[in-house]
Amino acid sequence: MSKTANPISRTWQQIQQRYSANRNYWIGVGIVVGLVLLNVVPFVIVVLSSFRASGTNLWADFTLQNWVLFVENSGPVIVNTFVFAGGSAILTTVFAGGIAWVVARTDAPFRRLYYFTLFLVFFYPPVVIETVWVRLLGDNGLYPALVGLDSFHIYSMAGMITVQSIRMLPIGMILLIPLFKSIDKTLEDAARTSGAGLLQTVRYITGPLLIPGMAVVFVFSFLISLESFRVPLIIGLPAEIPVLAIEVYQSTNTPPVEYGFAMAQAVFLVGVSLPLLYLYKRLLGRTNQYVTVSGEGFVADNVETGPWKYVYSAVAGIFIFFTVVVPGLFMVYNSLLPYYMPPHIMPLEQIVSSFSLDGYRALFENSELLSAAKNSFLVAFISAFLLTGTGIVLAWVVNKSDIRFKKLIDYLAFFPIGIPAVSLALAMMVLYLRFLDFIPIYGTLGIFLVAFYIKYIPSNVRTMETAVLQVDKSLIEAGSVAGASVSRSIYSLLVPIIFNLTRISWILSFSFIAMEMPIVMMLRSPETPMVSSMLYRISNQASSGAETYAFGVCITVLFVAVVLLLHTTKYKRFNLFRW
Repeated sequence: MSKTANPISRTWQQIQQRYSANRNYWIGVGIVVGLVLLNVVPFVIVVLSSFRASGTNLWADFTLQNWVLFVENSGPVIVNTFVFAGGSAILTTVFAGGIAWVVARTDAPFRRLYYFTLFLVFFYPPVVIETVWVRLLGDNGLYPALVGLDSFHIYSMAGMITVQSIRMLPIGMILLIPLFKSIDKTLEDAARTSGAGLLQTVRYITGPLLIPGMAVVFVFSFLISLESFRVPLIIGLPAEIPVLAIEVYQSTNTPPVEYGFAMAQAVFLVGVSLPLLYLYKRLLGRTNQYVTVSGEGFVADNVETGPWKYVYSAVAGIFIFFTVVVPGLFMVYNSLLPYYMPPHIMPLEQIVSSFSLDGYRALFENSELLSAAKNSFLVAFISAFLLTGTGIVLAWVVNKSDIRFKKLIDYLAFFPIGIPAVSLALAMMVLYLRFLDFIPIYGTLGIFLVAFYIKYIPSNVRTMETAVLQVDKSLIEAGSVAGASVSRSIYSLLVPIIFNLTRISWILSFSFIAMEMPIVMMLRSPETPMVSSMLYRISNQASSGAETYAFGVCITVLFVAVVLLLHTTKYKRFNLFRW
């Protein structure tokens, strides 16, 4: 017995010694393999399926017919997609640039209020807020009436671009404000001293410094609009303005189902997104060449605009009021009415007499809606924790550890941002129905957890990277010397220090996932109702208008309450991070 045990024991010891000597190498290999399986394999599956899927069969004989159909039939759809994405990106960049300048660079009053108010856009639920914009800008709409127009024709490309750009405004502002704050005020003061006016200073000093950052916002907004689903579904589909994301959805959900054609469309979307992703990373790196933060002499202060500060504040305030505040109030207004009553047309007495809480009563009596809310919040809650934890670990591995293959790990972690949501959902469908059918998660909440985890890894890694770069790795090394494991050191030493950004990462993940629409619409089942799919279903029922808006109001209030709770939470009181 001992004779056979000794060789086995020696072999095991050799394996342990070899692993210990090359631990960083093998950990790097493990992370790379895990990220490839999680992030790259689904994309490969979609590409292969575009040559194998036929009709309702996800994996048939090899064929080029799907690509032939795509080339013959997708020209107008591709044009619509690029016009929609390009127009939305331009308008978002203009809006975000103006608001970010007022908030970050001027001495205008109420800047902080404007900044936080804009984030309400994140918490307005899908479908509901799009239908609000239809009523604000469409026939008998409030806004066209205010400016003397009969109608804005919301069901048009211009309407789609307008609503999409407003929806993306907070993202553009988040990207631009740090750039505005990094501009050295002494450069602008020097220009003023030499006799340059405000416009000349912006043209020759501030403008050139901002061009790379504005380009980043444009490319990122273009990427998001390319895969946008909500606005094209609610506004574009009734107007018969198809874009690729909706065509993929239609091909898989409307008879006759054509999975192969959908796969070809999804691959084309990825093929357009990946070069844009590369361009985005290049532009992001190029912004470092224009940084003016350089130790001594740097002054990051607001520009004194004199009496104009009140004008800038008024313009920004009016814009935010009509694009953020009024839609929220309009959602509340419609939740109290049995049917739509244009406030600028109907008599005030009739409107007031029609107010009721019937929509809210119907909401709390609707078990399907309550089940959908529970499912969405549960998936968002779990996913947010998983993603935030992964973001901390991968950000530390890439920026502070000695683990091998760090650059490859960084690229693999960022890769899913180039995969549109509808393409990712198709990949999940094929993967878990055809190749991993022995893992019974399709048709359960588990499939949403996997899909959301893949989709939001990049944003979480980037968010936590900012915090991790501020921490010296000697802290973790000190924990290791004291006998703590790396994971214990990270959670006990690193997380308390970076808790503020950890909290922000969790909030953003929770908000985006709970409101996610394309993945939910593609992977939903009768057993797994989710908020966005239920809202879309009941919004198409003429008798449930008040109920739809009441649901939207409740979801928004719940989101704001969760965010305020987390925003006021200190680390020592946040027991979910303690053990």
